Amino acid sequence: MRFRAVRPTQVGKVDAIIVPLFAGAEPPAWLSRPTRAAIARLVKEELGVTRLYGVNTLHEEPRVVVVGAGKPGQLDAERARNIASAGVRALWRASVRKVAIAVAADSIGEERAAAAMVEGAIYAMWRPEVHRTREEERRLPNIDQVLVVAEKATGMQNAIDRGVAIGEATNTARRLANEPANRMTPTLIAEAAKELAKEAGVRIEVFDADKCRALGMGSYLSVAQGSHEPPRFIVMRHRGRGGSGYDLGLVGKGITFDSGGISIKPADNMHHMKADMTGAASVIAALAAIGKLGLKANVIAVAPCTENLPGGGATKPGDVFTAMSGKTVEVINTDAEGRLVLVDGLTYAQREGAKRVVDVATLTGAIAVALGNHFTGLFGKPDSFVELVRATAAAAGDRMWPMPLTDEYRDEIKGEVADIRNSAGREGGAIKAAAFLDSAVEDGTEWAHLDIAGTFWFERDRPHAPKGPQGPAVRTLIALAERLAEDRE
Repeated sequence: MRFRAVRPTQVGKVDAIIVPLFAGAEPPAWLSRPTRAAIARLVKEELGVTRLYGVNTLHEEPRVVVVGAGKPGQLDAERARNIASAGVRALWRASVRKVAIAVAADSIGEERAAAAMVEGAIYAMWRPEVHRTREEERRLPNIDQVLVVAEKATGMQNAIDRGVAIGEATNTARRLANEPANRMTPTLIAEAAKELAKEAGVRIEVFDADKCRALGMGSYLSVAQGSHEPPRFIVMRHRGRGGSGYDLGLVGKGITFDSGGISIKPADNMHHMKADMTGAASVIAALAAIGKLGLKANVIAVAPCTENLPGGGATKPGDVFTAMSGKTVEVINTDAEGRLVLVDGLTYAQREGAKRVVDVATLTGAIAVALGNHFTGLFGKPDSFVELVRATAAAAGDRMWPMPLTDEYRDEIKGEVADIRNSAGREGGAIKAAAFLDSAVEDGTEWAHLDIAGTFWFERDRPHAPKGPQGPAVRTLIALAERLAEDRE
């Protein structure tokens, strides 16, 4: 799919036009008189035409897809992205090749809106039914050219390139998370990461169990004991400014299938645990995009990948291991395994020179109970860094909600026979999980933890996205690297 920014007078002949429409607002003046008249009739005859992400298709020549943009003045990057996505999704079964999208700039400016809408158009060109055999059930439209229509189209190429990179990275994370566990083992996700690294021109290393054991990663390796699939610890590096150290470290939970281990999960919906490696997929995809964008920052991405299964050698509740940090860990619940792999990932990133670290994980069902499916839980320290991550996420189009993390919760994860324990009761479960991760955060490190367990998967289709993996946090990680690169200039 190719994108090009054009002024309204340069649109020419297209097969379809996607038109965002705000409540009480007129359609773009550059549309033909018959098209504007048809939209006016639609608004008069149909209720809720401007309802957010509502879609109405006018079978004019060209086809017109009217997408409700809600109330004026409320547009942000998330809405701009979803408006474009809803419009393109409406063309899934249409025979169209060249599409124009009217930029809904409203209060955020054309450049920012254009980048978000390009991202949304790419976001819409993905669907989860990849392993169905009937073509019509997995077919996407044949769109090969998209015109981004803006008054100030000149100088918009950087915004378009950014939108393409972020959109493709988000879809990469969704693709990896969507694959069944037998087709996305730790070894296979490592191979996928190598391909992405090669395309992006970034360095990659993959450590096996022996290497991890030599580094002292006893906590991470404890999770892998029950599986016949060998663990793979993936490290990707982008050195955009040269020099030593890393401006940002990204750590992603990479449980390619989570049965719960000996503390086995209920059977209902266990199949979704193929996507328990969404955190790893997010940091891998984000680092590749950072490399493609050539950001002037040094960024390291770490993805500790393994299965969590109840085999004969599996970790037992009560077992004790030593993490890379040197702390001893008492395993109370083997289904609290994500934090066991993350602490060693966090320690590794810091020892490689990352002074700011963000981890991403489908860590706790408790965060979904607290926040539902629309906000990612945000923890960390110091408060200034947590706020930086929150604000960056909001500008990028991700919604995150800061959660508390105080010494009372840190006290609760102290072990009975070891330094820390990986489970300390259901109350405040998401916070206690964050407190466990905090045990690996060294003095002087700025750290944020993104619990995406409520936002990584959606159970139903929405106008702007199909059900299944959603690729949360990818755009935030890229935007954070951009911001840190700008701060160094």
